[in-house]
Amino acid sequence: MERICEGARLLAESLSRFPELQVRYPLLPGNPDRDLAKSQLRGQGGGIITFRAGSKQKAFEVMNRLRCAKRASNIGDIRTLVIHPASTLYIHSTEEERERAGVFEDMVRVSVGIEDPGDLIFDFTDAVKSCIGAKNHL
Repeated sequence: MERICEGARLLAESLSRFPELQVRYPLLPGNPDRDLAKSQLRGQGGGIITFRAGSKQKAFEVMNRLRCAKRASNIGDIRTLVIHPASTLYIHSTEEERERAGVFEDMVRVSVGIEDPGDLIFDFTDAVKSCIGAKNHL
């Protein structure tokens, strides 16, 4: 679990450098629940990241381009998994119900596995740059 949490933190930090994405991860600076997460999660932010890609089409383009991540609705796997929650887990929810749950049409959920964080960062960075046209990644 420590490896998953560390990989998720590193990937979230990397993705958050793209101004085109809205990245959510408990330990990212600017997260309104960061202090609570740090205290309750013992300094580890867990293995789940979400990001908003700007449109449903861009979300799917990013997911389709990924080589390391597999599409599956599981969480906590040893493999990194991605899913589009609005069209899978929340397919039968109304738009209002999805919005209340914080699920949007352009959202991708990532459940980070135990792969090398550098490989994940490269894969996601490449996908985002290719699909979203991101330019300002540091």
